[in-house]
Amino acid sequence: MTDLVPAPAPVPGASWPTTPRAFTDTALCPRCFSVLPSSRCAACGLELAVPRAAQLIALSTELVEAEQRRRELIDLLWSEQLAAEAEALAQTRAVAPPVHAFVPDAAVAAAASVPSAPAATPPLPPSFPSSQTARPAVPAAPAGPPAPAAPRRSGVQVFLLVTGIVLLSVFALFFLTVAYLFATVEVRVVVTALAGLAVFGVAWLLARRRLPATGEGVGVAGAAILVGTLGFIRGAEVFGSAAVSPTLFWGGGLLVLAALLVMLHRLTTLRFARIGSLILVPTGIALVVIGAVAPVDTGLAWWAGLSAAGASTLLVRRLTGRGAEAALVRSLAVAFSTAALIPAALLLPDVPGIPAAAYSVCALVWGAFGARLRRESDAAAWSNTASALLGLSVALAPAVAVLREASTGFALWAPGVAAGIVATVFVVLARRSTNVAARRTFTWAQGPALVVAAIGLFPSVVIASVHVLGSLVPQYSLWGASPDDPIGVVFEVGAWAAVLGPAVAATPGAVAIRLGNLPNAARAIVGGLSALAVLAAASHGGTVLLVLSGYLVVAGACLAVLLFTLRRSAPAAQVPAAVALGMATLALVVLSHASAALWLPAVLAAALLVVATRHGVATEGPARRPVRAALTALAIALILAEATLLAPWLSGLPTGAFVVELLASSPIDFVGIPGILSALLLVAAPFLVRRSVDGRATSNAADVRAAASVALAVATICSIVAFVTTLTNATPATTPPVHVARIAIPLILTVAGIIWQRRAPVVGFVERVVLASLAPLAIASALAAVASLVEPSSALVGDYLSGPVAAILSATAGLLIFARASTGLRAAARIAWQSATALVIVVAVARTATNVGEATWLILLLLAVAPLIVALGAGNPFTSAAPRRHFVIASCILAVAALWQFLVYRDVSDIEPYSLPVAGLLLGIAAASAVFGRRSATPVAGRSTLFAVGLLVALGPSAVPAIIGSPARGVVLLAIAAVLVATALIAPRVIRAILVRDSVLLAGLSILIVVGSAGTVRDAVDSTVIVPETWVVPAALALVATSIVWTRRRALPFRVAQLGVPAAVVIVGLAVLVCLVALPEMFAATRLVLASVALAAVSVVAAVRRRVPTDRATWATAISILVILGITGLATSAARPFELSTAPLALALIVCGVVTLHRDAQARSWPHLGLGVTVLLVPSLLADLGSTDLIRVIALGVLSVITVVAAVALRWQAPLVVGSVVLIAHALAQSWPWIQGLYSAVPWWIWLGVGGIVLIAVAARYEHRVRNLRSFVGSIRALR
Repeated sequence: MTDLVPAPAPVPGASWPTTPRAFTDTALCPRCFSVLPSSRCAACGLELAVPRAAQLIALSTELVEAEQRRRELIDLLWSEQLAAEAEALAQTRAVAPPVHAFVPDAAVAAAASVPSAPAATPPLPPSFPSSQTARPAVPAAPAGPPAPAAPRRSGVQVFLLVTGIVLLSVFALFFLTVAYLFATVEVRVVVTALAGLAVFGVAWLLARRRLPATGEGVGVAGAAILVGTLGFIRGAEVFGSAAVSPTLFWGGGLLVLAALLVMLHRLTTLRFARIGSLILVPTGIALVVIGAVAPVDTGLAWWAGLSAAGASTLLVRRLTGRGAEAALVRSLAVAFSTAALIPAALLLPDVPGIPAAAYSVCALVWGAFGARLRRESDAAAWSNTASALLGLSVALAPAVAVLREASTGFALWAPGVAAGIVATVFVVLARRSTNVAARRTFTWAQGPALVVAAIGLFPSVVIASVHVLGSLVPQYSLWGASPDDPIGVVFEVGAWAAVLGPAVAATPGAVAIRLGNLPNAARAIVGGLSALAVLAAASHGGTVLLVLSGYLVVAGACLAVLLFTLRRSAPAAQVPAAVALGMATLALVVLSHASAALWLPAVLAAALLVVATRHGVATEGPARRPVRAALTALAIALILAEATLLAPWLSGLPTGAFVVELLASSPIDFVGIPGILSALLLVAAPFLVRRSVDGRATSNAADVRAAASVALAVATICSIVAFVTTLTNATPATTPPVHVARIAIPLILTVAGIIWQRRAPVVGFVERVVLASLAPLAIASALAAVASLVEPSSALVGDYLSGPVAAILSATAGLLIFARASTGLRAAARIAWQSATALVIVVAVARTATNVGEATWLILLLLAVAPLIVALGAGNPFTSAAPRRHFVIASCILAVAALWQFLVYRDVSDIEPYSLPVAGLLLGIAAASAVFGRRSATPVAGRSTLFAVGLLVALGPSAVPAIIGSPARGVVLLAIAAVLVATALIAPRVIRAILVRDSVLLAGLSILIVVGSAGTVRDAVDSTVIVPETWVVPAALALVATSIVWTRRRALPFRVAQLGVPAAVVIVGLAVLVCLVALPEMFAATRLVLASVALAAVSVVAAVRRRVPTDRATWATAISILVILGITGLATSAARPFELSTAPLALALIVCGVVTLHRDAQARSWPHLGLGVTVLLVPSLLADLGSTDLIRVIALGVLSVITVVAAVALRWQAPLVVGSVVLIAHALAQSWPWIQGLYSAVPWWIWLGVGGIVLIAVAARYEHRVRNLRSFVGSIRALR
């Protein structure tokens, strides 16, 4: 079927369409054939909503059918003429009939000149396309007289015919299946095999008929059938298959099938046969060899079978050349030969050296494979793969042989060394060979050999690494050993392998470097192995002193290497030496803690090594300064970290029991010395930077900055520890050094922070910002320590000193230090200082909250001074634009908290003393901002927000006792809110940049809504009030009045006028919803009906007016609330019957839709009436699925009939369709018991046959039924 195309342009009179089917298309105008937007044509103005339109459609249908019969008669005449001419031509050429016969031009011309029979239709105008009467193509002359061309059938028609035939064929297929199931196993096997051969025959026949693609698919199916037959024979153990091993059976069967495929390929040249034989032959050979050799040894059988399969592919001619077959053979060769490498290591475990022979055979196979493919230009990848696997086989030969025969110690390193020698040979030959083919072979072979060597050496390298890393694990408690005490490795297995493996492996590597000129990466690996061997040897010293000495010697040697190569570029030696130097130094530091006598010398030696390493860094290059700075930081960090043990060490040479005493000591004993040293270093750092003439820092700036960074981190940690110990009093300070440390560390850190803000020799120091954030915290810590010293037993002194006093001092210091305008880094430091001050305030508030007392309000009030000082640093808070002016908010919060704590501590229970001062404060700030702030012609958000929040705070808290208390208090609050709303309606909108009217209206409406909704919920839950919805009436009236006044005055914002009525609808609807849920037994149906009718009325009014305050939003809100109430009524069983919920909604939608259709003549009925009619009829229709009342059945039928009649009379499409569907479904639902009884009285297979017959009958008259259906659909579409 083709799409109907209207005429390009209408003409004044009646037009002629481009296709006859346009006569019956009800979507086109019958006069000008333009697309109809409605019942009246927009192009020519023809009105079709008249009684004579049906007569016009009938005449048009007869016209199309007559024209169709005329064309069929012409085709029949033409077919008979062609058949007669073809028969005459066949008789004249009976001796040697040609392959193709053509009708002579004279005959074609004569046939074209035959006049057509007269038809009942009028003559066709020239606008008809020529394709309707074009001459059909002359067919090739067949052996006999050709049959007339079959009429073209629709795809749906063919589907119906095929479905009917399939239903009628089910019976025959059923009996054939039963007959096969009752046959014996042998017969089934024979039948299946013959079926596979028959499929091969069909594939051969299709190939002969020049259908190779179909033959390929059929042949694959035949091969699958024969393979399945083999599995069936083996599984059923028929024909003596149980006496043969499975591998031999499958191998022989696959070889036989491969022979059949070869024969089929020779007969038909089908590709699947050739590909299948190429796959099955090596697979069969592998299985046959495995089955034959398996009794001797399983590993030998698998190796021999896989190797034989891989070697057999070398004899295939398709191994070389191009195409998919060559790629397949090569893939099979690689797969089988690669798989043979696995069992080569496991065969004949009692025969020594047999893996070497097996891998040698595999290497020969790979060599032959690569040699045969080397001359092929497109087989370079396969040749390279063969070379790589050749190297793998050669490397595995000695490695696996040594691994199987060697002891545990040698097995950890000897296989890797053997493979490494092979890899070295390959590397040297690849570097020094002059033959291109040999060089390529050795190049690809060296990679796998190196991998095998790496895997073989991995255990020894791991053991060496574990031994070296084990030296970093303390084996004695702190200072619990003497220099002569023994120290061993982690585990003794393969101890010497840790030294011999890397050392011996480095030897062939050095040879390869000497002979092969290897790159720096390979040189670095060799150097790394050497360094690892030296470190492993040092870890085997035996005693604490010898191990320390060994690591010291290794560190010195590595340092010497770095100094020796300082002026040259030797990364292969420098990188391993640097890594080994770092490991040795780290081991030196860790092991020094084992002995008290060796601790300080070893630590000093390690620090000297780090400092000396700075001179081993290259003098040129971009990494020189960062590396030297990092080493400086490392030296400082090492000294400061070890300084934590200096105080206990100076107390005397400890013994093994010292650890218990050490753990019981105060944390300040550990952080005292490093904290003071790091703080002093921070104080001195700005003065240590040397300046040049032009003022820029010299080369020691990076070193000073690195040292300062480390000192800053240490000082921070130490000050935190000191502050925590001061606050928790876990270890009371009883000695002057403890007091000095607790006070000195934060005090010196504060001095350092102030110095860094006033004197910053290095621009861009991050430490400046960090110190600015630490200085206020240090002030608080120092004051807390002073309070602990002055009055250890009184926590109140600490609360005053470390809280308000510290906050005020830090805020004042920040105000003085950053008094000038600051930008960039100085601004960042100021922000950090103020943030730290805020943190001090927060900590003080938190500590005060955990220790509430009579004087807590005074502490909070003093804390409120500090944010005010910070805010005053930006100038006038009401005119300044700096963000720190907002610290005034924190002052207000702290002041309010002080007031509330004062009231709570004195048992004040009324809410107004708490809320009204806060409201007054907010309103006062808003007033002060309006008086002292910048004048603005537009409203200012901050002032308006403060004013609105002040009003809400004044009334909102009082709403809580009004809700939970007596109703009289709620009535008073509602009256106050109503007064505010009335005042807002007459007040000006803006007073000194404050939105007075909006704020007052917001506060009044909020109180009305909250108190009214809460009162409704309270009375509904109490179940003592009959009409709890009364509480929301003031809010609803206020919203409606506000919306009306706003609309008439055209006040801003206009959303108030637009959303007033919808908000009132929502409030009332939710109140009714709460009452339906809470009071399901108290006038629920009456409440539901009244609310639904009211909401329906509101929606109708909104549909009629369609302007503010009752616009589209009001309509949508009313409908939505109506839906929610209906669902609630159904859920709470208030709607009995359920039409009480659905009918109001449906009537509202229908009335609104009728109003819209009456207003807009171009509107369609579906968007406006479809949903309403559906809601009205469908829920009652669903009741037909179960037992229902007779009155509902009668009412639904009558209402459906009325809907259909009204829709036909008014030409509305949606009510007609919905009403018709509901009416039909209703009739079927009521008649279903009789239909079900009729179906159950007849066997199922009769209905199956009936269905087939019906489908065939429908298919026979398919086109005619489609035309009738389109005519009916066109009539429906013409409706509105």
